[in-house]
Amino acid sequence: MSSPTPLILQQAQWIWPDSLHWDLHNCYAQFRKAFDLPSLPRRAPLYITADQSYHLYVNGQFICRGPARGYQAHWPYDEVDVRPYLRKGRNVIAVRAHNPGFSNFQYVSQTWAGLLMGAQWGKVKIVTDASWLCRRETGTSKDTVPTSLQLFCQEHRDARLEADDWMEPDFDETRWQTAGANLTPMSQRWNAMPWYSLEERGIPLLSEKKVLPQKLLGTHAGKCAKDYRSTRDVTLLRHVEGLTHEPVPQGKAGAPSLLQIPATGRNRFRSYLIDFGRIVIGNLALQVAGSKGGEIIDTLHVEAIDEANLEAELRVPVHCRMAFGNRLICHEGETRHTFFHPYGFRYLVLTVRDSLQPLEIAFHLNWIGYPLDRKGSFHSSDSGLDAIWEACAWTQQCCSLDAYVDTPWREQAQWWGDARVQSQNTFFLNGDPRLFRRGITSIGGQITPNGLTYGHAPTMAHNCILPDFTLIWVLTIWDYYWQTGSLEAFQEQEEKIARAFDYFAGQTDAKTGLAGYDARYWMFLDWTDLFKDGYGSVVNLWLLMALEKAAQMHRLCGQPKKAKPLEQWAARLRKALLTLINKDGLLCDGRDWKGRIVPTTSIHAQTMALLTQLAPRNEGAMLDRILVPFIREEIAPKVTPSSYWITYVFQVLAERGYGKEVVAFIQKHWASMAAYGTTWEVFDPSGGNADSSRSHAWSAHPLYHLMQTIGGINQTAESWKEIRFAPVFHGEQGASIVPSPKGAIASQWRRKNGKVEVKLSLPKGVRARVELPGVKPHWATGSQVWKVETVE
Repeated sequence: MSSPTPLILQQAQWIWPDSLHWDLHNCYAQFRKAFDLPSLPRRAPLYITADQSYHLYVNGQFICRGPARGYQAHWPYDEVDVRPYLRKGRNVIAVRAHNPGFSNFQYVSQTWAGLLMGAQWGKVKIVTDASWLCRRETGTSKDTVPTSLQLFCQEHRDARLEADDWMEPDFDETRWQTAGANLTPMSQRWNAMPWYSLEERGIPLLSEKKVLPQKLLGTHAGKCAKDYRSTRDVTLLRHVEGLTHEPVPQGKAGAPSLLQIPATGRNRFRSYLIDFGRIVIGNLALQVAGSKGGEIIDTLHVEAIDEANLEAELRVPVHCRMAFGNRLICHEGETRHTFFHPYGFRYLVLTVRDSLQPLEIAFHLNWIGYPLDRKGSFHSSDSGLDAIWEACAWTQQCCSLDAYVDTPWREQAQWWGDARVQSQNTFFLNGDPRLFRRGITSIGGQITPNGLTYGHAPTMAHNCILPDFTLIWVLTIWDYYWQTGSLEAFQEQEEKIARAFDYFAGQTDAKTGLAGYDARYWMFLDWTDLFKDGYGSVVNLWLLMALEKAAQMHRLCGQPKKAKPLEQWAARLRKALLTLINKDGLLCDGRDWKGRIVPTTSIHAQTMALLTQLAPRNEGAMLDRILVPFIREEIAPKVTPSSYWITYVFQVLAERGYGKEVVAFIQKHWASMAAYGTTWEVFDPSGGNADSSRSHAWSAHPLYHLMQTIGGINQTAESWKEIRFAPVFHGEQGASIVPSPKGAIASQWRRKNGKVEVKLSLPKGVRARVELPGVKPHWATGSQVWKVETVE
């Protein structure tokens, strides 16, 4: 994935104000470089990176942000063509950069910070070095709380302390001089530690667009709580003051993005509850007019409200300590500011304090997201299913940033069990494997001494090492091959996969032949009370699947000697698991530490047995006694799959002819998610889990399940060389387009005159096994049309 560092970057230096490693806690820095262009180039590639992050401006216009999350040993850089923003004569590049000074769920601090940039257009060469002007921000408080257990600090900015137009080309740079700042940066070579080398980003820059709120829902006014001027946490402050609002008649609400705010009076506030209509992610931009100086604008960002009381949902405290808010203190006249770190949210509480005269506040969101252009589609005569598919697609977009993230709200972390689902969403929605491919390397870049990967990476969360997610990581390398036909990811990670298997070999009991629970780590499996404290069936079935797929990839790479021991281990493991089949033909959940069989027979265990084809003779029992009654909701077991893990239940049932039941289950249990606009972490986020999010792509899998069932398009060979075409005729019509690597696969069917007219269009290099009612199964290529009878 890497390539040689551009020569111009090799001539640049890492720069930072004062020192690259001193006093970095919640540190913001500003950089400027003026230069002359005698003529405009055809293209103007600019290479840039920063540790931890940057916002780039050219001649006052915001250009992009970056870099992608990574590791300092091979830190990513970005390339952007800035030609549209240049002009003849004097130009100015400006950068606002940030380093948290600590590690979190997407960044591992090496206690150094820096900006690195290089560009050469003809004879004009620009590199970061001691000739740049730079300064630490003095107007942004270093002493604020983190926005959650997993993320960066709140941004509290006092615009009275420094200029807010410092990135503009006509900014008077002597204003920095008179501020008494040391404007000469510290610097060091481009490949000095901790940044040993650089790598290309490998994924596109994020898309950015302006998004406006949809509704002003309510207002509230009151007296400011004690110590409101010095608070470290603006969200806790608002929680203390109360978050209910009086409704605003919608006919009189006006434009929600432009608020005319009466004077609050000293020590008093007025707040506004604003709905963006659905989950969004990005940076809030404020423009405040009419201020005398000292007015405080606080923001609070949440996913949900109590609609009856118009109360923003903010539970204090909860495990993840969510505190998504910022503060802007205005200077006299017009104050403009765009906050640095993106938040995912739906509802905004905008609070104005200490205004002695009316203010006008214009605001919008600078929305960000991976450029996930929709090449795939789904349509049904059932509007409810269309709404579910749309909610899934939008959730996937919200969770696609510089990595697949679990949610844009609470964590923005690259959880890899989630990412497996998200990759499938992406393949059906867009077909782009690059975010998935970069994530495979990212997860493989942080491992324990005994070979396990972290549950998400890069990360400081040493309590988030999940052995089952290590096995899923191995399987995602197979998934990448299955989608693309390429084994290069496997070849890159081959040694680390072997180390992971060494760990599981060490956990395997010689007597039972099963791998046992390791209390040092979090055995996740699912948000359920599955049996874990012993030799669990489910984790061993994940191990079986990983062993067999790794062995297949070794053979595909021409490595039979490496495949054989894995195959032998898998055969022994199959034999050990078969001893857990009970007299009813069901797979028990494992053995306890004394080797005794645990009698429970979970949905998860039966599902994994079907996925691995563990006991073909017992599949009927597993389906008839457990899975089919569950999906039909004829039984309600104590241990049931979450909205995430149920994707595997859907898979095995749809493959075995229960597609209608899968569709009916989705139709019922995703309806409330569709009404909200995004899919949820759990089926009922208003329940006991106060941390659960309403924007979680691990439950957005109906996106591809609907395209596989109603659309009928099911991949059966690597790189989509072959598919199984077996649509479920739910409703009056259905259609899907899947953007395979070989071209778009399109299906369409419609009931007409007592029959169903079915169409399938295949690109060159793809053939389909057609399975339609009343039609003998056969292979098809190109474009085909059938008219079939159906039995309801």
